[in-house]
Amino acid sequence: MLSLFGSGIGRGIAIGPAYVLKNSDIETPQFTLNKQQIAGEVKRFKAAINETEQSYKALLKSLPKDAPKESAAFINAHMMMLRDPMITGEAIKIIRSELVNAEHALQTQADNLIRVFEQMEDTYLRAKKGDVQHVTNRVLRHLLGIVSHSLDEFNNENLSGKIIVAKDLSPAETVFIKDRKVASFVTDLGSQISHTAIIARSLKMPAVVGLHGSSKIISDDDVLIVDGMRGIIIINPSIGVLKEYKARQTKIRARERELNTLTKKPSRTVDGQRVKLMANIETAKDIKGLKQVNAAGVGLYRTEYLFMGREQAPTEAEQLREYKRIASGVGDIVAIRTLDIGGDKQLDFNYPNKQSSSSPLGLRAVRLCLSHIEIFKPQLRAILRASAFGKVSIMIPMVSSFDEINQVLAIIKQTKAELKSEGVAFDPRIKVGGMIEVPAAAIMAEVFAQKLDFLSIGTNDLIQYTLAIDRVDDAVNYLYDPLHPAVLRLISLVIRAGEKANIPVSLCGEMAGNVNYTRLLLGLGLKNFSMDATYLLDVKGRILNADTTKLRYLVGKILSSDNPIQARDRLNALNRL
Repeated sequence: MLSLFGSGIGRGIAIGPAYVLKNSDIETPQFTLNKQQIAGEVKRFKAAINETEQSYKALLKSLPKDAPKESAAFINAHMMMLRDPMITGEAIKIIRSELVNAEHALQTQADNLIRVFEQMEDTYLRAKKGDVQHVTNRVLRHLLGIVSHSLDEFNNENLSGKIIVAKDLSPAETVFIKDRKVASFVTDLGSQISHTAIIARSLKMPAVVGLHGSSKIISDDDVLIVDGMRGIIIINPSIGVLKEYKARQTKIRARERELNTLTKKPSRTVDGQRVKLMANIETAKDIKGLKQVNAAGVGLYRTEYLFMGREQAPTEAEQLREYKRIASGVGDIVAIRTLDIGGDKQLDFNYPNKQSSSSPLGLRAVRLCLSHIEIFKPQLRAILRASAFGKVSIMIPMVSSFDEINQVLAIIKQTKAELKSEGVAFDPRIKVGGMIEVPAAAIMAEVFAQKLDFLSIGTNDLIQYTLAIDRVDDAVNYLYDPLHPAVLRLISLVIRAGEKANIPVSLCGEMAGNVNYTRLLLGLGLKNFSMDATYLLDVKGRILNADTTKLRYLVGKILSSDNPIQARDRLNALNRL
């Protein structure tokens, strides 16, 4: 039995067999053959090609009927590439001419092709280098006898009850496991406030990140206990420890049943203050979860997951279908956030200045959209058209200047005019709001409130930018502190700006779903919370027992704190009342 410690995600406990991802770069051996071995090596290479082709065919057969058309097209394209003479034919020539092993010959030819694609001006063709390496890796795994685990459309394994173990997971990979009944995941890298962690919470899935080397220690089918609350994983636990954790699981489930009794109760404080509790969602499949807890609509719909894991941006028609499904399915307010790509959320397809968007301070979110109208405009058209089917509003991420707001509003106005001239229905009074995630925006909130219909505080990024840390870098994420006095004062500024302009202010970051901060936020005057539906009833329980008239005075002391430690001590005192 071995215990490892990292950063925990979620309240739950998972117990199950390990499923270790092995999708990192493959080390390709190189050795020289004699002429008598060449025929056998070519035969071995062709056998690996055939095995790879059969695995592709099996994947095609296993695709569900409702799978996106792109999945079959992607697999077929790779099968065609597998038989392309420029890959397999040239690799055989290298085996014969240089008297080398098949693995080295194949990788050499793949590298040659990748260099050619990298020099192409066309972004679509340049992106094909990824397909070349993908196909090459699958053949290499057959040649080397590597058991391959990966989280993509090529994985048709039964993952039910498994615990994913990886060096790291991208947000797209985390979304992939959404419908696969995975029990949990653990990673070497990551932090509690990365987008991957946020998605894990939405899946009601305990996880532990930042374990540093767990993927090298754990083997397939090792029994794991994942304690998301304490940030502990236990490898091959003893019978006694297993029994103890199963008892804890039973207690957690009992607590969940107790919280379910709050579902129909109105969200109102002891002194009669109504508080709106909304949900954050990634896809239409999340609607069921928010209905179960009786959420008052969607305070944040993250549309970027509709764009991720595909070779090109979704069309206007594709987006409209999804937005319409959500708008009509929720039956209440749905704040649709426009494309928020950057940092640890990346698109698979290429676009100019993609390199810049990988930086938390680069061309991301609204900056990227204003630089790529060909991506932004179809999304705005789709959102506006969806507004004819529900209470839709538009939310612009990462606004930082008055000019950005004016540019976005001008494009929306132009798009409305185009739709009107085409006779396409939409809500002409659709509300447009901005996400306050940058300190400059928080300081300017009073000015922004004159132009926008609502404000939404994105604390995950606001804390990151205020404290000058990369929230996905586990070397510095210990500095990530929602109780830093500067952060609290910025949040207070935004809430006051909304009150002065008489427009709604919501908070949709991870602070909203953390019951430790519920009384603090109520005392600051927050009346609209948006969180993962998993945490909504917990937060409602705190609200039902809170008295905002008392909290406002007590929270003033926390705001006047000189440092996070003092603020935390005062918050703990507040929560003990």
